[in-house]
Amino acid sequence: MDQLCEIFFLPPMAVARLGAGETPLDSFEWVQDLDAHGNNKTVIRANVTLKEEKDGSVSAFKPDARKIQFRDEGTDNLRPVAPFFELWALMHDGEADRSYETPVTLQLLKELGISLKNISYAVTVGNNKAERRTGDAACSFRARVEAAGDDHARHALNGFSPHTSKQQPMVYPDKPIPMGHFRVVRPVDKVAYPEGEDKEPVDLGVLRVRFTPPKGEVYGPPDVDYAPATLAVPGYLNDPPAAEYGRIHEIVRPENRILNPDTPWSEWIMMSGLSDDPEPHDSYDGARVGNNQAWGIADDTSDGIIKATLTLAGERYTAQARVMTGPPDFAPDKRPFYSLATDLDDRDLPLVEVNNDNFEAVKDEVMDIFRRAFETNSLVNLDDIRAQGLADNAGLQATSGVGEFEGMWSTDARSMTETDAIKPSKITELIRPQPESIYSNSVPNDRLPYTVATTFVHEQMIDEAIMIDFLKRRGTYVKKLLRPPFGVLSDLEEDPDPDAHPNDAHRDPRIVRDLLHDARMPPYMRDSNYFPLSLSRRQYHLVVQFIDHLNGTTDAGGELQDD
Repeated sequence: MDQLCEIFFLPPMAVARLGAGETPLDSFEWVQDLDAHGNNKTVIRANVTLKEEKDGSVSAFKPDARKIQFRDEGTDNLRPVAPFFELWALMHDGEADRSYETPVTLQLLKELGISLKNISYAVTVGNNKAERRTGDAACSFRARVEAAGDDHARHALNGFSPHTSKQQPMVYPDKPIPMGHFRVVRPVDKVAYPEGEDKEPVDLGVLRVRFTPPKGEVYGPPDVDYAPATLAVPGYLNDPPAAEYGRIHEIVRPENRILNPDTPWSEWIMMSGLSDDPEPHDSYDGARVGNNQAWGIADDTSDGIIKATLTLAGERYTAQARVMTGPPDFAPDKRPFYSLATDLDDRDLPLVEVNNDNFEAVKDEVMDIFRRAFETNSLVNLDDIRAQGLADNAGLQATSGVGEFEGMWSTDARSMTETDAIKPSKITELIRPQPESIYSNSVPNDRLPYTVATTFVHEQMIDEAIMIDFLKRRGTYVKKLLRPPFGVLSDLEEDPDPDAHPNDAHRDPRIVRDLLHDARMPPYMRDSNYFPLSLSRRQYHLVVQFIDHLNGTTDAGGELQDD
């Protein structure tokens, strides 16, 4: 008999998305639209979907490929994304002396001489946003559920704040915050063919669990009712941060005003000078008005760990998966060029050296980066984030004294205008003249000139032939146009001069110029640390290598010049 070596979950990580709908969202995938009028743009296509039945088992079906329903009929509530996790095993075949991976099914359990009673699950989810700011663990809240392998009931995850006798809990145990549901799927010895007998079957006997996220509610103390919101983002050139005008809005619904008002979170003042406010901020509506004091509110998002334990012959095997709850995806056909998968690839995969053998595969990956860049760009108000980025630059340059560097993109009001130290390509031909200003020179029928122009330019790059031709002609320019990623530790100097001229191949967070926004791609966007965003190290290296290979390791673009 084959030997069990280990167990693991697939997927090992998933993002659940909030939604108040009663029915979870059907499964779909990204594909390229190859129709005559599709222009190779990304569209979503229905995929095989598992449906929870009342007894805890699942059935499989293929939704209508032409219609994916994102809201419940009648209520218009957004449907949640509720991921399934499958339990898999690494087995060893002693006779053939080989290892292989296989899903854990009822049949496999039978072959191992065990049953569902030999398996147990536990899920723990928590929200630590307020704790991260206050440093008080009682301002976090979490929920935990344990279930046996043959327990197929739907278990509510009700979160409350752990605390000591000297701490005030933000969330009371008798007034918990709903954080979703967890269910061990009932496996059945049956195979389904949702796409027809000639297509790949779905084994309903695979051991699965499901995490269903909460509705997407906001909770607060009893006195959190209505407040104004500023009309503009406070900053160096915008409205003062203590403004008390703007639209009056309801912060928390009456039935959700259940949190403890006597916690450090209700006294937190952002940017008070006593501590640094962690990024991203702010996490509370109504902040940046009055004295900038938090309202002490919390949402029902969370991060969590799902754990499975299997006992066999006196040994315990464990598997873990991570689940994150986030907001709904309001642009499901638009893919980010930088994702969790990108981060994991950057950590786990080696840098690629492009050669004739892997050229086609690399070309497809580079093409995908350009398509994703267009999809991201089509969601961004470049005129607005340019103004914010240049305003941030002004503050950092004023405190650091770091100015412009010869041969580098401008970081002041000249950025992405005709007077930029490196003249932007295409912009001057596509939009009306832009004087030196952080604000766009717009007209009634062209309110967002930068946004419209860059979307037009990026849309051309989703065509493979145009992209290849451009990279051949303008290789030098494109490499100069890409913002380098932050270097790994081995790339960085031990004690750099913060005012030093940046390295062309990588950035260093200790060098001020590397923290300033400019017209390099992606322009004025921010990463999770509020620094200028870039491609990942692996993506950047891949694109540069691909350009060099196209041009025989020498740049065909010549001197930087406008097209």
